[in-house]
Amino acid sequence: FMSLVCIKQWYQRRVRGPISGVLVRPPYVTKPYFTTNDVNRTLTAIENLLRYFDTNRGSLIVDSMWGIRMIQGGLEAAISKTENQNYELIAYVRSLARYARSVAGRGIFYAKRNAAVQYGKFSDLLSQPFVYQNLLSGAVDRVDTGLLFEKKSSFSIEPKESDECLMGTIGSGHYKGTKCTVTDKCWRQITDRGQREYSVTHQLLFFFLLKHFNCTEAIEARGGYPMVAHYARVFCSNIHQEMEEIFQRGVDPGVDQDLVMEQVMFCGGAGFISDFLRPEVLEMLLDWQREDGCYAPYDGSHLPDAIALHSRRAKERAAVRKILLNSGDDGSGKKFIMRKPLSEAELRDGCMMHMSSVAGGALTIFVKAILENRLYVEPLHQGAEIGSNFSDRLDWYMVFFMSLVCI
Repeated sequence: FMSLVCIKQWYQRRVRGPISGVLVRPPYVTKPYFTTNDVNRTLTAIENLLRYFDTNRGSLIVDSMWGIRMIQGGLEAAISKTENQNYELIAYVRSLARYARSVAGRGIFYAKRNAAVQYGKFSDLLSQPFVYQNLLSGAVDRVDTGLLFEKKSSFSIEPKESDECLMGTIGSGHYKGTKCTVTDKCWRQITDRGQREYSVTHQLLFFFLLKHFNCTEAIEARGGYPMVAHYARVFCSNIHQEMEEIFQRGVDPGVDQDLVMEQVMFCGGAGFISDFLRPEVLEMLLDWQREDGCYAPYDGSHLPDAIALHSRRAKERAAVRKILLNSGDDGSGKKFIMRKPLSEAELRDGCMMHMSSVAGGALTIFVKAILENRLYVEPLHQGAEIGSNFSDRLDWYMVFFMSLVCI
């Protein structure tokens, strides 16, 4: 009898949750909420993307490897910090992290073979999981319109100079063995106000790399971590303005897709959760994925009402591909913002490797924020629903186990 009472009490606690009353929604999250279906679809999208990379490992490039490492690192970091009690969800995320590690192990040979020179520059970055560490000292924040700057600069960031600064941070090329080298010229490049599009997102990348490689001395020499947080606020406030302008005019396939996902990935990872990691943005990213798991210029028409997408006709697709593949000219004479430090490659089936990698990183940022309770999900965090997510077989195993404990 006492055993049955013990089991009943355990079951009621599990179904109802340890805390009764109204669940308070975090103040920085706005409606509409994320749902458990959003979480499941996002994890499935990541799994399908990993499967595409694995199946096409012979065509992997440096960008692909970095995307896989971003997925691996983000999921591993999320698992290590989460207090989420949905054990099936955690088990799925853990299995995806292991799968990402396996895909990276099988694919790294091909990435090196297909792009030996570029791989040599970034090998230290690609040999381990990559995590977008919060640039706001662990806090979350909102963008500030008071930090907007004019999108004009006399300082031009050239791809060769950008690579040079990256190699100094990573410790590759002629900096081999000496990480965290930040010259005055590179610092001006990293902190220049007036850049736009890819140039400003890649300025943020330098700060992520400085944290990734534990460049504390280099950071302290330039003003410390409060300085990092300041520039993160400045750049993400301007990136957010650009992203909203893109949404208002309509997202052009290919050109804007890649940029928007990079904006979401960098600034969502930096700590600007509610401004970038929004339900309608996640829905857009999920809609853009092809059935085989990869990403390419999107020709579909279904998107949430909050964001309209302008479809490109077939005759315009060549211009889109030229932009993505770094030709720098779409035929109109317009010079496009640099896409470095890595590069794009289109496979025979139309899959864009850099775009797919950035998509994987952005989707992982959503999952990481959810598991770290930075985003509110209904009904994922409610005790009544947590209990119902368990399989019947697990229920019976736990009843048997509790009966032994109670006896």
